[in-house]
Amino acid sequence: KCAQCDYTTNYKSSLKSHMWAHMEDFKCLKCDYETNNSNSYKSHLITHKTSKCIKCPQCDYTTNNNACFKSHLLAHRNSKDLRCAQCDYATNYKSNLRSHMLIHKTSKDFKCAQCNYATKYKTSLKTHMLAHRTFKEFKCVQCAYATNNSGCLKKHVVTHKTFKDIKCSQCDFATNYKFSLKMHMLTHKTSKDFKCVECDYATNNNTCFKNHLLTHRTSKDIKC
Repeated sequence: KCAQCDYTTNYKSSLKSHMWAHMEDFKCLKCDYETNNSNSYKSHLITHKTSKCIKCPQCDYTTNNNACFKSHLLAHRNSKDLRCAQCDYATNYKSNLRSHMLIHKTSKDFKCAQCNYATKYKTSLKTHMLAHRTFKEFKCVQCAYATNNSGCLKKHVVTHKTFKDIKCSQCDFATNYKFSLKMHMLTHKTSKDFKCVECDYATNNNTCFKNHLLTHRTSKDIKC
């Protein structure tokens, strides 16, 4: 049990992770932002910078984040060095290749200990496990919304914002969601990275690509 609130768990690691919620060591001097994670604090400070010091020499892209800049440079590469050993898929991003490789897996290695749920994805299992919890530890300070998923809380908090501060560098598109901007940026791409090996279908959207692959399957795994 947590000594500072009603949170209870059967796992020491979960309690240890929960205790971070009561610690607020890093406080922003320009706003009310507080965190116990030094990396999150550094990333937050960048949001207060008006000038972007890192500029792409090949296009108008600018950023204050070195990791984002390195990732952006890969978009200018003509060759794709990371290749799938089982098909013609190629990419410059390790994360994309890892996600792609799961398509070739038939076994579902991540299984729920409380029900029959099984998945190929570790993150999907973590999200599923939250469904078995009755206590909701992430609560919105502006309304009665509560959840067990920190990501869901972050998305919810954005609904209280009146302005859109994430903007496209190539058009007037603006949003409060990084994922929405990422999906929007695909509309500016001319090349399509996800190509089907069984037909001519190609897309820039990984989710659409996965859904398309299902059309080639003869067996139907989901039954009434």
